[in-house]
Amino acid sequence: MNPLSVFYCRCFQGLLRFVMHFVKIPEPAVENGKGAFAQIVPFLEKRKASHPLLVVGEHAYASGRTKPLQEAFEGKVSYSVYAKGKEDPTIKEVEDAYQAYQKEGCDSLVAFGGGSILDLAKALGARVSNPKVPLRKMKGVLKIRHPLPPLIAIPTTAGTGSEATLAAVVTDEQNGDKYAINDPKLVPALALFDSSLLLSLPPKQIAYSGLDALTHAVESFLGNSSTKKTEKDALTSARLIFENLLPFYENPKDEEAATRMLEASYLAGLSFTRAYVGYVHALAHAIGGYYHLPHGFLCALILPKVLKAYGKKAERKLSRLEAIRCPEKRGSDSELAQDFLTWLKSFERQLGIPEKLDHVIRREDLDALSRHAAKEANPLYPVPKELSAKELKQILIDCDVAFEGQAE
Repeated sequence: MNPLSVFYCRCFQGLLRFVMHFVKIPEPAVENGKGAFAQIVPFLEKRKASHPLLVVGEHAYASGRTKPLQEAFEGKVSYSVYAKGKEDPTIKEVEDAYQAYQKEGCDSLVAFGGGSILDLAKALGARVSNPKVPLRKMKGVLKIRHPLPPLIAIPTTAGTGSEATLAAVVTDEQNGDKYAINDPKLVPALALFDSSLLLSLPPKQIAYSGLDALTHAVESFLGNSSTKKTEKDALTSARLIFENLLPFYENPKDEEAATRMLEASYLAGLSFTRAYVGYVHALAHAIGGYYHLPHGFLCALILPKVLKAYGKKAERKLSRLEAIRCPEKRGSDSELAQDFLTWLKSFERQLGIPEKLDHVIRREDLDALSRHAAKEANPLYPVPKELSAKELKQILIDCDVAFEGQAE
């Protein structure tokens, strides 16, 4: 990227960092364990809410996974169900849920599912509290004018950290644009964690969601807007993932590993909601919007390539991650950073992540994808090294075997 563009990005990020010192980002109240469902009704009553809309995915609802939650409601509070949630919520799906919320006379939200369901509920809450603002107008930072209705998040995967973040990712189905809405008002009022909800996950989903959490931790830690608190949360999250993701992947009934992964996902969410993410997410959103691939899978595949592109700008912090992973190891920052990248690639192969996509990215889409990623990331994301659309295009080329041996 040319020096003038870098200067503009750094000035924008510095100004935003200064402004965000004066913006209060709340953290959700937290309830843990199998008995936590019993706390939902008193929590709603305290906030004078009496008719929640349960937002859940089709399969989770049909398979009866929400039964313990519904039993906690029975005889205590009336509720309605929106069970049409799918992967990667679209603007149309948010509008459909909004119509259901209005028709049923709801006054609060309970989201039960993975990151897509939580994002759907958050975007729905933004529409409810800001009925005159189209969802497309909320794209970006600090565009939500009024507080959301009470929102309770119950994650059933350990990856997105959406229960802790100020972001909701939606897809504009008209143009394939997958984008984030960022506002402190999106942080749920209550996050409820029950590791038993994760014990029916297939290994592939455990890997994808866990590596999504690792990407959150790594990108927020590397970014120039990190603070002592976000770095502490990110490093703790990374350590928990280093220690627990592979055991959980190999034994999906390991409830202790599931508990630790829920904690890791939450801490990574707390970290990146203040310190932001980087080019891994910008590229993953671009590819995911075009080809509808799982977000966590894409983050995992892209992460080593972006870290390599950062070069020396990321070596010091990558060496700290290697020191967390392997405390007894000694070496220069450069050596430890390289060791971390070598380990990361091996770790991802153990979790079933390929090195490259297999003829997914189309040549005619490369320019649009790279521009989409650059537009999302620049100037917002405080990355270690600013990359141009041309440099991002080269990373895209490196992501697919269709372009093996080619360079821009």
